[in-house]
Amino acid sequence: MKQNNIIRYIPVLAVTVLVLVAAALLWLKLKPKDEGLKIDETANVVTEIRKIAQFTSACYYEDVILKDKKANESLGGKVVNSFSKKDKPILEDEIVIVASGNVRAGFDLSKLSEKDIVIRDSVLEVTLPKAEIFEVIVNPSGFDVYVEDGTWSHEQVTKVENKAMNKIRKDAISDGLLEKATELGVTKLTELFKTFGYKEVVIHTK
Repeated sequence: MKQNNIIRYIPVLAVTVLVLVAAALLWLKLKPKDEGLKIDETANVVTEIRKIAQFTSACYYEDVILKDKKANESLGGKVVNSFSKKDKPILEDEIVIVASGNVRAGFDLSKLSEKDIVIRDSVLEVTLPKAEIFEVIVNPSGFDVYVEDGTWSHEQVTKVENKAMNKIRKDAISDGLLEKATELGVTKLTELFKTFGYKEVVIHTK
């Protein structure tokens, strides 16, 4: 009688053992895949964010008046000053240019790498590169020549225009454009990244 009971329970024990072994194998099999999925998710998020590339978060507008002079080339640039007895230009060509331009600044998200992004469950943590100036834009119609004395070649005028653009760039930086781009950029990108489906987004800047 006891022997029959033991025989009757053998299939039950065998099934139980098989279930436990199968569960263990399934856990071991799924564990590495789960880690792989997290890696793939991070890589996919990096790829999608990098596609945004230059994210403009602030702009600066300015009208710059720039005056430039050069020696009069028709006289070889020099004449003798009878008072000082020194060679010096006494006749000068003058040009005044007004440039109306704007400066774009923000984050270049194409510079992000996987180490800059951490995903924990529904939390996305991103470390952004430093905010930078993307470009100074002055359309051809944005340059006006108000005063022009003497002869100025196209190359010489272009140099003066470049000086005006550089001044706009320097003024933008001095006026805090990069700081503004950082502040607004973090706010805008936080909202944008939440649309990816994350409940919480934490952003750091370098």
